[in-house]
Amino acid sequence: MISAEERVRILRQAKPNSWVAFSEDESKVVAYGDSYSEVVRAAESLGETEPVIVKIPETWSSKVFYYAS
Repeated sequence: MISAEERVRILRQAKPNSWVAFSEDESKVVAYGDSYSEVVRAAESLGETEPVIVKIPETWSSKVFYYAS
């Protein structure tokens, strides 16, 4: 399995609003794609029948909302 630090690095370097497929055992990245179906097809073409798919957000900034009554 990829370390947490390596996973964060991989995800943060991926193109915003795209998809990443990891191998079933999460030991490596097997595909990148602009759509879910594209990344699934690419992973399956490499023999990955149960890839772990992650959606990359448009931005990594977090938003905090505060409501005061």
